[in-house]
Formats: sequence, structure tokens, C-alpha cells
Amino acid sequence: MKNILARGGIEFLAVFLGIALSLWVDDYQEEKEIRVRLMDDYKKIHSEIKEDILLIDTLITRTNELLDTELYLMKVLDRKEKFDFDTVVSIITNLVAPTFFGNISAYSSSVTSGRFNMSTEDEITQKVSKLYEHYYKRLVLNGDLIDQRSEAFDREHALEFFKPGYNAANIDTASIKKYFFGNRFHNGLLLYHDFRKRNYLARLNDTKIILSETDSIFNLFFEKHEKNL
Repeated sequence: MKNILARGGIEFLAVFLGIALSLWVDDYQEEKEIRVRLMDDYKKIHSEIKEDILLIDTLITRTNELLDTELYLMKVLDRKEKFDFDTVVSIITNLVAPTFFGNISAYSSSVTSGRFNMSTEDEITQKVSKLYEHYYKRLVLNGDLIDQRSEAFDREHALEFFKPGYNAANIDTASIKKYFFGNRFHNGLLLYHDFRKRNYLARLNDTKIILSETDSIFNLFFEKHEKNL
């Protein structure tokens, strides 16, 4: 009887250990697959960050060019530069507000899948989350605001300068010049310029800094990972 119970106990233990081992293997394989996919997520996120660094560099350069152009107009308004009708009209009718739209598809896909939140790389998780959830969203918000400022500037202050392009045969240059040197246009240009400089360019530069920091963190991570292979 004791032998039967012993054999039964051994058989039960063997079955239990077999099931436990099978579950452990399944969990291990699942965790391994998640790690492999998360590594692929990191590579894709890093690739998009590199693209965004190039994009934001171009946009910062363009924004500074527009700021310089606006400063030139202010010098003309302050009589520090000569007023040239064609130059002034061309500049004002080409004042634009280019905005930044970053690549977020790789990050969004990783978050949606749940893999990103399973990461044990706390530094990467925190930095990337801060980049996309704070800096990108704040930059998009400021992009919407400068779009609104640009539309308002064209509608409320720049319409007079678009008229020569539509009715070149009957241009009242004296009237347009008078409007240009008036307080209404001057104040409108100052407000537009100030927002572009103090708000939008500042947000671009802030985002560029954290993009570069995140790029460096990824570079160190991949370098360390390759050494451990």
C-alpha cells in the first residue's frame, strides 16, 4: 500500500513538475519574444528621432530667417533701412509660419501594443515618454497658435499688401506706404514677431535639446547591447 502511495506521489509530482516546467518555458518564450519586439520598437523610435532632429534643425533655421526678415521690416519702419515698395510687399506677402509635426508612429505602435510599458530600461522609458507626451504635444499646441497668429496677421494687417498682386494696373503705392508706416501695421507685426520668437522658436529649441538627449541615450543603449551579445 505504501509503495502504491509512493508511486502515486511520484507520478503526481512528475506531472506537476512537467506542467510547471511547460508553463515556465511558455512564459520564458513569451518574455523573450517581447524583448525582441521591444528592441525592434526601440530601433524604429530611434530612427524617427534621428529624422526629427534633421527636420527640427531645418525648421529652426527657417524660423530664424523669418525672424531676420521681420527685423528688417522693423528697421524700415524705424527709418533705419530705406523703404522699397516692391521689396516690402514681397516680404510681407511671403511671411509664413512653418510648423513642426514629428514622427510618432513607432512610439504610438509600441505604446498601443503594451510593449513600451513593459520595458525595464527606465531611462529610455522616462526620456521617450517625456519627449512625446510633453514636448511634442506642447510644440503642436504652439504650432496651432502660431498658425492662428499667421492667419490673423494676414487677415487683419497684411491684406493691403496683397492687392498689388491682384490689381497691378491700379496700385495706390502712396496709400499702401502710408498704411505700412501706420501704428496698426507696426503693432501687428511686433506681436506676430514676438510670438514667433518668444514662444514658437523657444519651444523648437527646447524640443531640439531633448531630442538630442534622447538620441544620445539610445546610442549608448545600443552600443552597450551590442557589446553584451
